[in-house]
Amino acid sequence: MDHDTALEQDKAAENDQRLAKVHERALKRFDATALPQMEMRAEALVCRRFISIPGAMWDGPWGEQFENSIKVEIDKISRRVDKLVQDYRENRIVPDFRPAGGDSDEDTANTLDGMHRADDHHFKAQQARDNAFEEAQGGGFGAYRLTNELADPYDKDSDAQRINPGLLIADADQRVFFDINSKLYDKTDARFAFVLTAYSREAFAEEYGEEFATDWPENRLIIQYGWFQPDMIIVCEYYEKVDKDENLYVLTHQLLDEEERFWASEITPEELEQRRAEGWDVKTKRRKRCRVMKYTMSGAEVLIDHGPIAGDRIPIVPVYHKRWFVDNMERFRGAVSKRMDAQRIYNAKVSKLAETDSLSPNETPVFTPQQIAGHEQMWEDANINRSPYLLVNPLIDESTGQVIQTGEVSKVVPPQLAPVTAALMQIASGDLTDEDQDVDEVKANTSAEAMDIAATRVDAKSGIPLDNMRQSVQCEGEIYLGMSREVYWEPGREVDTMDEEGGDGTAILHQPFTDKNGVYRIRNDIARGKYKVVCSVTEATATRRDKTVKSCLNTATVAQAAGDTELATVATLTAVMNQDGEGMTDLQNYARKRLVSMGVVPPNEEEQRQMEEEAANQQPDATQQALLAQAQEFQASAALKGAQTEKAVADTALSKAKAVETLASAGQKAAQTGQTVKETQMVGMEAANDTARSEGGDLASRSAGDRPRIALGRDLPADAA
Repeated sequence: MDHDTALEQDKAAENDQRLAKVHERALKRFDATALPQMEMRAEALVCRRFISIPGAMWDGPWGEQFENSIKVEIDKISRRVDKLVQDYRENRIVPDFRPAGGDSDEDTANTLDGMHRADDHHFKAQQARDNAFEEAQGGGFGAYRLTNELADPYDKDSDAQRINPGLLIADADQRVFFDINSKLYDKTDARFAFVLTAYSREAFAEEYGEEFATDWPENRLIIQYGWFQPDMIIVCEYYEKVDKDENLYVLTHQLLDEEERFWASEITPEELEQRRAEGWDVKTKRRKRCRVMKYTMSGAEVLIDHGPIAGDRIPIVPVYHKRWFVDNMERFRGAVSKRMDAQRIYNAKVSKLAETDSLSPNETPVFTPQQIAGHEQMWEDANINRSPYLLVNPLIDESTGQVIQTGEVSKVVPPQLAPVTAALMQIASGDLTDEDQDVDEVKANTSAEAMDIAATRVDAKSGIPLDNMRQSVQCEGEIYLGMSREVYWEPGREVDTMDEEGGDGTAILHQPFTDKNGVYRIRNDIARGKYKVVCSVTEATATRRDKTVKSCLNTATVAQAAGDTELATVATLTAVMNQDGEGMTDLQNYARKRLVSMGVVPPNEEEQRQMEEEAANQQPDATQQALLAQAQEFQASAALKGAQTEKAVADTALSKAKAVETLASAGQKAAQTGQTVKETQMVGMEAANDTARSEGGDLASRSAGDRPRIALGRDLPADAA
């Protein structure tokens, strides 16, 4: 055996020992967590069966005492659960990602919202939430989980993954167990968790191999809850938080004044060297990092070691109806458990009444054989023929021949309802209907305001379950955010997004751009910056639209009465845009087109392009043509006047030149003849005026602004006139 083979065998043996310790630790933790909760979880299953399975209201010791009696079921509990489920489905809860400091930005937060909606729709995650909520209302506890899966499992050339934000977990009150020491609602403080899945022996052998389908050791059999059952094998997915020391690389760039941090598992040595070549200073720190390890195991051994998974949270979302701690242990219950006894009593008393009425519906006369002799058929057919009278023979004393009796000897009277039975039925019925009063009842002549107040009072009873679901969806968003940092990391990757109305879109990860301040930034880098998840209970889209339509129509009425026709038109068109119904598409397109043309709704890219094309191809009408011709005429007239003005300016410049020349000539003549300066100026002015008159104007009569300018651009002196 060579050295490398021996080394591999040693590593395999060491790994087997490590997994054996993990399996042993998981078993001990499961015992400590599951056993104290068995009674409560068994009760949760009974509650869900009670309202879901026909005949389950008579299960157990209660029904055994009525084994040979009529057993009717008049379900009065399900109305409460149905109302809670209806309120939830009419008020969907979705996570909203928002920037929370660092390098976070609004664009990336909006991209996260769109990615979550797209992943939710792709994997049909809403079904998992609905199932968890209904299980929580029935039994008190439900759950679902998040996973990362291949975006296209049939594409051999792509390893890109997507996050499934809602994978269904059925019977969560029997299958999901968290760290018993965790106290928070969302289990962020839990160090481990279990998800159990039942397989038939054939399915288990096909998935994991026949050699692993071994029985559970007798000395390790878990009381009341064996992972192995005669025909079923329970497979456990075990999640465990582990704090590990890992190298943290801190990259700083002096010129860019930026800092980036990467765990050793998030960056390759080649990428690190490239960063150094780009001028980044790299420092290494040893820090603790929380990783979530996942294992799949049977009752005998670890089947699969999945290693660390994406994110730093156990990807299981708990959902509760009501939850609290008593005797330092978590307790929960649904909307059924406290009303089961009243339902059982009510069903038992109604069943007793039905049985009594079926056995003795009418008074039955009693006769002797001598009285009925010869009239048997008449009595048998009395109910069918509705005979007006019936005959019997009188009883005659044979010794004396006298009639002893002419009527029935006695009669069987139906039992009367006992006062205690009536009281029990009234109490049980009252207890069952108190909480459901006015749930679906609408009285006549009730104003809309009064109905809204009553609806608000009824909806308030759903406040705690809906708020608990809000916390669960917030937990889902936080887990999704942590997983997305490791799943959606590829620079330049195009991811699917979806808006609130269901419209499809795309986004580019790590997309560079320049903001409005001219600063170079990276958009859609989920790993940079901090984000928080905010959830609120909002009405369903259809409900919100109905209210929008009603509000817009009211606004239109008020605006029309106030004389604001434009506002009334806008409000009416907005109401049309939010109406649902068959055949509304064309009308809504028309309403949107008008709103866009009025400037109320901004046009999208296609609408903007259509508007530009229409403007370019639009043919002017007669009025527009007349206006265009008039405008062209004005332009021609203006051009003519401009040419005339330029000619006048040129003529003026010529006049100035001639005037200067005349003055200079006059000065020379004066010097020769001995005239005075003033006389010379007068002669020059006369000569200049004569020249100006010949050019169409008197130099002295022109305004100051029209006076000619001398050479070198200087204004003519004020005393030159």
